[in-house]
Amino acid sequence: MFESTKLLIVDDHPMVIKGYQLTLQQIQDDFNLEFDSALSCDAVLKLMEFNKDDFYQLILLDISLPASKCNAASGGEDLGIYLRKKFPDTKIIVQTGLNDVQCISNIFYSIKPEGFLIKSDINEDVLITAVCTILNNNTYYSNKVSKLLSPTDFEDIFLDVWNRKILYHLSLGYKMKELPNYIPLSLPTIERRKKELKKLLGVPNGGNGQLLEVARNKGFI
Repeated sequence: MFESTKLLIVDDHPMVIKGYQLTLQQIQDDFNLEFDSALSCDAVLKLMEFNKDDFYQLILLDISLPASKCNAASGGEDLGIYLRKKFPDTKIIVQTGLNDVQCISNIFYSIKPEGFLIKSDINEDVLITAVCTILNNNTYYSNKVSKLLSPTDFEDIFLDVWNRKILYHLSLGYKMKELPNYIPLSLPTIERRKKELKKLLGVPNGGNGQLLEVARNKGFI
């Protein structure tokens, strides 16, 4: 038997994980798959700590995850960025129910996943094709992702990790003057970034409420 392929499915819905495992068992013999799962950012962070030398070859990562309790990751996108940095050889398939072009493009540039699936595109054939394609060292993007990222539709907006942390902490009710206690940036830098965020998200003269509403609608928080 050839070397096993360790695959981690990250989703906060146990039934989704079970469904993906049942589907991918159809190709288990082809790749000698070993399944593991995690329901939260915290669970993945623990796996990262205890599996440093033998990490997963492939991760199916849901973007819509609640923030970690330790504040290390504000959600699935943050977790994906962290995974990419710590384990650059691990292949990542992002899955999301979001279909906003700004959000999709941001995830695409921040994580640079080998695979990208919109949940409404996912069926048995799509999931199996995506996993097989990526394990054979190619990339796979589902139909809606490909259309959203096409040259005619693509909108180049990228919120880096600090901008997303600003949005996240504002959404928790922190005041601007408190943010330097949680984000390693000066207050003037944070204020400048918030001003840029308002322009990027189309509310240049809006208050925090408007900014957060648009950010939520687009899936950034």
